[in-house]
Amino acid sequence: MLQGKKVLIFDLGGVVLDLFVERSFAALLSLGVPADMLTESGCLMNEWMMQYDRGDITTDEMFGYIKSFIPAAVREELGAELDSEVQRIWNLMLGDIPAAKLQRLAALRQAGYRVVMLSNTNSGHWPRIEQLFVEAGGKLPSECFNSLYLSFLMRSRKPDPEIFLSLLESEGVEAADCLFFDDSAENCAAARALGIDAVNVERNASWEGLFC
Repeated sequence: MLQGKKVLIFDLGGVVLDLFVERSFAALLSLGVPADMLTESGCLMNEWMMQYDRGDITTDEMFGYIKSFIPAAVREELGAELDSEVQRIWNLMLGDIPAAKLQRLAALRQAGYRVVMLSNTNSGHWPRIEQLFVEAGGKLPSECFNSLYLSFLMRSRKPDPEIFLSLLESEGVEAADCLFFDDSAENCAAARALGIDAVNVERNASWEGLFC
């Protein structure tokens, strides 16, 4: 699998960090947000989330949009705690980072591979993500990867070809030099269309054994 590869590209949520979008959606439902706003595809919430991941809208705009669907009585009841509650709910989808995965990433780097992160993420999640890395392994994400490619900073998100092409240019490698790991079949297909070998891993599954 690794023969001839120089750069190993890892998705974050669902691959390195356990991801549970349903937790956040369930918490919003409990506050009275309409159910039809909270499906993972083909809904306005999903469209706003994609804009947020691209950095096209700010955290204040994203959270303001979410708050607009919380019933007025609930917003009034939460009062000054409303903003912090929305932030808490937004981060509920971020699960643990298994220590074994961090150890495998470190071993791959020690073996001479460039190990990089390519993540659809946003400014509201990133501080919590950094905290989770420190809790799991005592290091920030920037210390666990050779490079971080984050959608909200790159103004593009997977499966857009531009984000993959930008990574290849920054790394100074050809597509054939790379191996990509992602829990989205769509993202893997987009990578393969550009000549990047891709492994579609099951969300939140262990993949460390792939390298044994």
